[in-house]
Amino acid sequence: MTRIKSIITGLSVWIAISASAQKVGVVMSGGGAKGLYHIGVMKALEENGIPVDYVSGTSMGSIIAGLYAIGYTPDEMAEVFKSDQIKYWMSGKIKPQYIYYFRQKQPNAAMVSLRLDLRNRNKKMVAQLPTNLIPSDQIDMSFVEFFAAPNAQCGGDFDKLFVPFRCVATDAAAQKEVVYRNGDLGKAIRASMTIPLVFKPLKQDSTLLYDGGMYNNFPWQVLKEDFGPEVLIGSKCTAGNTKPSEDNVVDQILALTMMHTDYKLPSDSDILIEHAFEDVSTLDFGKVEYVINRGYSDAIDAMPLIKERITRRVDPDSLSAARKAYRASLPNLFFDKYEISGLNDNQTMYVKELLQLDGPKNAKKKKDRAFDLEKFRSGYFKILSDGDIEGNYPDVTYDDSSKFFKLDIEMKTKPSFKVMFGGNVSSTSMNQAYVGLEYRRIGLSSQTYNFDGYFSPLYSSLSLRGRTDFFMKALFSLDYGYNFNYYNYFKSNFGGIAKKTDLTYSKYIDTYATAALTVPVDRYSVLSLRMNGGYDRYSYFQTTDYTDDDVMDRTQFPFFGLKLELDRNGLNYLLYPTRGIRQTISAIFVTGNEMYAPGTRSPDQVPRRSGDSRHWFGAQFVREHYYPVCKWFSVGYLAQLVVTNHPSFTNEYATNISSPAFTPTPHSRFVYIKEFRSNSFIGLGIMPTFEFAPKFYLKNSAYAFLPGDNNKVKENIHKRVRYMFNSSLVYQTAFGPVSLTLSKYDVTNKNNWFLTFNFGFTIFNRNGLFY
Repeated sequence: MTRIKSIITGLSVWIAISASAQKVGVVMSGGGAKGLYHIGVMKALEENGIPVDYVSGTSMGSIIAGLYAIGYTPDEMAEVFKSDQIKYWMSGKIKPQYIYYFRQKQPNAAMVSLRLDLRNRNKKMVAQLPTNLIPSDQIDMSFVEFFAAPNAQCGGDFDKLFVPFRCVATDAAAQKEVVYRNGDLGKAIRASMTIPLVFKPLKQDSTLLYDGGMYNNFPWQVLKEDFGPEVLIGSKCTAGNTKPSEDNVVDQILALTMMHTDYKLPSDSDILIEHAFEDVSTLDFGKVEYVINRGYSDAIDAMPLIKERITRRVDPDSLSAARKAYRASLPNLFFDKYEISGLNDNQTMYVKELLQLDGPKNAKKKKDRAFDLEKFRSGYFKILSDGDIEGNYPDVTYDDSSKFFKLDIEMKTKPSFKVMFGGNVSSTSMNQAYVGLEYRRIGLSSQTYNFDGYFSPLYSSLSLRGRTDFFMKALFSLDYGYNFNYYNYFKSNFGGIAKKTDLTYSKYIDTYATAALTVPVDRYSVLSLRMNGGYDRYSYFQTTDYTDDDVMDRTQFPFFGLKLELDRNGLNYLLYPTRGIRQTISAIFVTGNEMYAPGTRSPDQVPRRSGDSRHWFGAQFVREHYYPVCKWFSVGYLAQLVVTNHPSFTNEYATNISSPAFTPTPHSRFVYIKEFRSNSFIGLGIMPTFEFAPKFYLKNSAYAFLPGDNNKVKENIHKRVRYMFNSSLVYQTAFGPVSLTLSKYDVTNKNNWFLTFNFGFTIFNRNGLFY
């Protein structure tokens, strides 16, 4: 009762204050990241007691105006945009805490993907091009979190928000402006900020809605028409109708789609606060503080004029009390019902199994079946994590009688057939082409079939795989396939700076069939039991004195292996990660027969041998962990322990090639240095990273490698330790990382320096012998 009285008192005071004379409206322009300028303007107005009775905006202006309309302070808005949340809005990536590792697909080197629709009525294969650059799921979910409760409280009437609100969107088909006065608040703002081709358009009543700036980037007219404020304050963060930058695709899209906007306010009593940012692009959210501070300082400069024209003042304490009362009056965002549409019955059951939103079957009370937004978000991103199902902006409705919300989720499967192209452009032998095919079918179970092909002078690989996910009492998957890997280390362009290096030259074929049973342990970890069966063939010279006419020594090893593995992976990038954790604990058993055929240069003409049994057990622990120290610096570490009783083969070369390798960096994966292989070893590394801008950083690493005493000859540890150093300047693009890397290996020849350039993904398929 006390709480209700305080709410009524606070709102009554605010209503009384707002009912006094001289109404003020604030209009905010669009501008992407430049629109954060409005936060600084609003902060200056509040600090000086300037009343704000109505707000309107377009695009980013609609987001800032909308947050202000539901009681957010300028400081609270600034915190939203300074947080990591904006990074996920602008990338569309799923936050690490919501990644469902069980549903993650095997990494590949795809840079461009094209989906082919086999479901059209003419039975023709139709290519489906991407409709937007940035997935909108992160923004959609955030807007539900921000605006669903205020929308329920006002009953969809934007006049009844904490501050009356208007925004505009564009009906592209009808070529007209759409003004939002009521309806779904989150959807209205989401429509208003939908830059064409950048974000997915919002569909409402079969109409596609886009950024309001296409027709009106400064919607002061609706405030004047609907509320008639005596004074309008305009916050304008763009130069207006100007030419786009030739280097900025988003700015060019905006210039192509936006009509001429009237930025002139209608009355001499109105005030325009403006700044034309030439050093901030539409999606440049790395300059939050700079843009906000610019808005604040410009508003402070205009304050004498503002105070002269607006004589009414708002007491900060009264405003704060009214905000608290308003926020306390909002219903809690709990759901007791949900509906899924757009999928067939089997697909709907599949989605419900992943969502896990249905409460206990014996629950008698609604509150026992209710779930919050966080639980829905967790399950929803499980579904989206594999990229084969997409959803529209969720419909959220409120039931006054039950005090619970209901979710309506429209989803659809993407075209089932996908063609992928990519690879790696390199200054070394890892110039690689990649082509991949994927077919996916979702029903009560999920079936995926893949072909991956990698082609380069150094490494080529073919992989045929299938996977079925079963949803019974427990979730599990069965995957199976065939892999062929070919390594040719005679292709010796590895970026070596010096003429002489300690690289080992050999050829290595690894071909095998594989099958595995995998179950999720938690959201980030999976447990798998895998078996491999196939053969390896190692070809090599045991001397440097050979000609092109000589025949290499050859070892063949048909094998069968088992591997039990507990795996967790939450790294932020496939290559050159800077955040997250990767951890693996595994045990293996391998058995097979070694067959040896000497070449023309075999020392002492060792005779041919066949049928020598080789088998071994092994265990491995790997942990890679990165910590953000501050905004521009992070540090990581790597610990890898491998213990096996890997036997000696006929000669040291075959033994070394088949032994586990320490390859912690991309470059170390495509050079062969025998000193970094051993039957058992400990590898340790530290990785400090300096971040110059989002996705642009210098990653440094230093590693120590202590091999086991393979020859059982007691030797001081410091004589056996080898070191590896790596420094990579990296920029993570939408198509893959661009890197310039300097690598150094501490082996017998001190000239092991390598300088390499790569653009794309250096991917290697799994090894048949596991490690």
